[in-house]
Amino acid sequence: MPETLEATEPTTESLGWRAGLPDELKTNETFAPFKTVGEFAKSYLETKTKATDFEQRLGNSIPKLSETATDEDRSKFYDALGRPKDPKEYEFDGEDKNATEWTNDWKEQFHDLGLTKPQAKLLSQKWNASVQKMVEAHNVALQNEVAQATQALKNEYGDKYEANVELAKRLYQKHVGTEFDKDFDAGTEKTRLSTIKLLVKLAALTGEDRSPQGTNGSGNVAPATGINYSKSNMPPAKV
Repeated sequence: MPETLEATEPTTESLGWRAGLPDELKTNETFAPFKTVGEFAKSYLETKTKATDFEQRLGNSIPKLSETATDEDRSKFYDALGRPKDPKEYEFDGEDKNATEWTNDWKEQFHDLGLTKPQAKLLSQKWNASVQKMVEAHNVALQNEVAQATQALKNEYGDKYEANVELAKRLYQKHVGTEFDKDFDAGTEKTRLSTIKLLVKLAALTGEDRSPQGTNGSGNVAPATGINYSKSNMPPAKV
């Protein structure tokens, strides 16, 4: 007698705790990795903590300015970055040595640019360092110009250098009424040199080069002081 085959039904995986979910969620693959309600609850709490942290970070973040940002938008953006409320809050090195109007102007400029206090101070330091290099280069060039101008005059006049310089100063004071060195206090060396040469030539043309030398009040000839080449325009003030 032939054996009969028993019909077998396909086996299905037990849904476990998911069986209690609404029908539309029972087979949702999102919940499949969790074997128990406890595992799901633990994962939910971890995810919620991360979400809360992300929300806080997002709330404290500074969004990028759009290309169509208004002046008001930029102002709020700069404030969020840390720009001080008032330009007077910026602090620069050596402020007590600088002109108030100069320093205040830079503070206004930095505030308009939206700089923070550390940024403004660092930029001020870099600016001052750059200006200092220019001043030092200017002083070196000035010293070279002084030396060259004086030497050129000495080469031209030889042993009459001191007498001619004194003659030019005396002639200038006689006809202009003021002291040569004071009037040329901020003049260039080329201007001083040309003026000395011009005055000496005029003295020769008018015969004043043969007039008595100026005295110091005791009958002695006043010593020649040469050209005062130590003066120059003041360098720009620091920020």
